[in-house]
Amino acid sequence: MSTKEKGTDLSRRGFMKTTGALGMGVYLGSSLGSTKTVEAQTARIREPRKGPLHTYLTFSDDPTTSMDINLAIQRKGEEVMVYYDTAPHGDDINAYAMKCKAQHYSTLVELYDRRALYRADLRGLKPGTTYYFVAGDEKYGYGDMRSFRTLPGGNAPVRFINGGDMNIGPRNRKLLKWAGEQDADFLVIGGDLPYANGIYAEFTDWIQWFHNQDDLLHVGGRMVPLVTAIGNHETNGYETEDIYLRSPFYMSFFGRQGQGGVYHSHKMGDNIALIMLDSGHLVPHGGTQAEWLEQELKKFQHVKYKFAAYHVPLYPAYRDFDGAPSASGREHWLPLFDKYGLTVGLEHHDHVFKRTKPLKGNQVVSAGEGTVYLGDGTFGVDPRNMDDKPLHWYNEKQGGIAHFWVIDAKPERLEIKAIDEDGKVIDELTI
Repeated sequence: MSTKEKGTDLSRRGFMKTTGALGMGVYLGSSLGSTKTVEAQTARIREPRKGPLHTYLTFSDDPTTSMDINLAIQRKGEEVMVYYDTAPHGDDINAYAMKCKAQHYSTLVELYDRRALYRADLRGLKPGTTYYFVAGDEKYGYGDMRSFRTLPGGNAPVRFINGGDMNIGPRNRKLLKWAGEQDADFLVIGGDLPYANGIYAEFTDWIQWFHNQDDLLHVGGRMVPLVTAIGNHETNGYETEDIYLRSPFYMSFFGRQGQGGVYHSHKMGDNIALIMLDSGHLVPHGGTQAEWLEQELKKFQHVKYKFAAYHVPLYPAYRDFDGAPSASGREHWLPLFDKYGLTVGLEHHDHVFKRTKPLKGNQVVSAGEGTVYLGDGTFGVDPRNMDDKPLHWYNEKQGGIAHFWVIDAKPERLEIKAIDEDGKVIDELTI
């Protein structure tokens, strides 16, 4: 089931018709008192002189045999192409054995400076294989050769990274550097990416965020695919039911993962099911999303390791346990997590480190009988001070430490570790 229930790609005319001058003012930042112009912001960040402005990878199909190559081109063009092969050929596009025309998606990003988003859906790939590619068009040029690796599939081990609440500053760059050295198959981001708040006055934060990923999140030149959930800092306060107006940039960049829309699921080989959820930012916890969640958990009930990633924690380490988003998550999602045996909940938002004890029925249970919740979102933002916070009844560990998680899913067990901004392992567990 798609979550694209109340939002569709919008033309410029449709945008103005829907929002009027007030809406345009909100997105340009004028209603927020911003004095920065689009031109002034753009000048602060160096973007490629030729080829795509941004290149990033996502999944919308089987990650063992497919890859989505997402491109931001300076202007909408006639034919944006991706040339690819299992052997590197540098910038010689004619030497690549395969090619794929990228599809243009009309998005609200074009209202910023006319940059246009494209996606090439590469299908029929070989599992566990490295592919090299060059992307771009004749008018604006082609970028440098890049590479990616499909997931191995079957019972083979898979490694992935999880973090959230990233921002764009020095701490995020330090953590991304260490993350880029982990040889990960993909990165799960639990919301609050560049903290641009869904307004045009802060769009350059997205430009810097993509620059950070491009500069640091790679393995010997190999790109790491992104699997994302939405956070509160991806949305603005505009009053509309159209989710593409409430979150114009996140939905433009990441609104076509999996089944599409805000929540989506992915099967990463035989042993991993990953479910990405919206903790009430664009759609409620309950209703259609909860119905979809049960459908997906039921479909994956026999998969050995089941993960759910979302922004606001069900078991917060810093904020109030009875806060509305956390309570709503426990009301609508927790019974389903317990019923179908969720292995790990990946939580964010609180800007601290935490690992819970195994939990089921909102109680501590024996190891292997419940869900462990990991968090809480300090993949770049400054961690909050936890010195005056007593250890919660449900937490095994907690602290004010910036970090990300590395998860190795092996046929016989999960091996999980947390790495801080100095590259040190600060926690380890096996499930």
